[in-house]
Formats: sequence, C-alpha cells, structure tokens
Amino acid sequence: MSETDSFIEEVSDEVRRDKLFGFFKKYLWVFIALVIFIVGGAAVNEYLKAKKETDAQIVGEALLAAQTAADAGAFAAIAADGGAPAILAKLDQAAVLAFDGQAGAAATILDGISADAEVLPLYRDLALLKTVMVNGQNMSAADLDSAFAGLTSEGAPFRLLAIEQRAIVNLRNGDTAATLSDLGEILADSNATQDLRNRAQELTISLGGEIVTPQSGG
Repeated sequence: MSETDSFIEEVSDEVRRDKLFGFFKKYLWVFIALVIFIVGGAAVNEYLKAKKETDAQIVGEALLAAQTAADAGAFAAIAADGGAPAILAKLDQAAVLAFDGQAGAAATILDGISADAEVLPLYRDLALLKTVMVNGQNMSAADLDSAFAGLTSEGAPFRLLAIEQRAIVNLRNGDTAATLSDLGEILADSNATQDLRNRAQELTISLGGEIVTPQSGG
C-alpha cells in the first residue's frame, strides 16, 4: 500500500470516527432516555403492583369491618370509590338494608347493578336474583317472568337457586302444582347442593308431593 493510500485510509477512518462520535453525541439523550424508560418502567410497574396490593388490603379490611358492623353507610362509602370492590360493597349494602326492613332501598341498589352493562354478567345475575328475593312480592308478574326467564335458563350461574325462588313465588300465588314442578326440577338435578335439596324435599313433603330421584350426569 502506498503512502498516499495509507494517508487516505487514515483520513477516512478519522472521518468515520468523527461521524460516529457526532452521531452518539447527537443521539446520546435518546439512548439515555431509553434506558431510563426501561428501568423506570420496571420500577413503576413494581410500584403499581405494590400499590395495588396495598390498596386491595385496605379495601378488604374496610369490607370486613363493614360486614362485622353490618354498616350500610360504610359499604356505601366503599362503593363510592368505584372500582371492582364497589360491586361487592353495593351487594353487601343491599343485604344490610334488606335485613333492616328497607326492601325498597335495597332493590334500588340491586336494580342499578343488574341494569349496568359494565358489570360482569355473574354480578348482574346475582343482583337480579337478590332483587327477586328481597322485593319479589312488589314486582309485577311480567317483571318476575322476565327475571326468571334469564335466571333459570340453561347454563345460568344461579339457575337452581332461581328455580327455588320461582317455586316460592308460585307458592305465594297459590299455585301448588307449579311449586311442586319447580321443586321436582331441583331434586332431579344432580348439581343441586345438599342444603338446597333438603329445602326442596321438606317443602315437597309438606305439600304432599313426591320426592324425585336425581338424574345422573346432570
């Protein structure tokens, strides 16, 4: 290699080094920001995780305290903060109000839950079932039929409990045959819990009905 070629190569290397240095100098803040973002993001995630756990513990303790005191006002305060615990707090608040004889106020809360499309279907169904239990005697026949149509449909999470409530409504209306039919449906279902089965058997016997044997594979 000639001296000229060597000189040109050295100059080219120097130019490349200058350009590379200039590039890093120009965009160094980008790399620093990226590192901060990655490290900081991990730290933020850890903080949020810890905060969620702490918040969940605080809310859980508040719910337990409200349940121990059967304090509808405390449940209302928890519900006002929103978030996932709000639904549980509202359900508990409605239960306390119903126990205190305030069926109308309880039904208002439960109706709000069951009509809220943002609430999980499981909680909507539970709220609707509780509405029937708490305020069924004040509901119209059409509203009851509509509620039971959904609650007792195949695959509904509280199907058997809803059938039990339908049996109670039928009994209240003096329809013994419909009551026994509902009770028989419960007794024939192998998924019925023992407590539910015992209640159905006792009411069936008291009405002079026949005890149905559970179907296998139900």
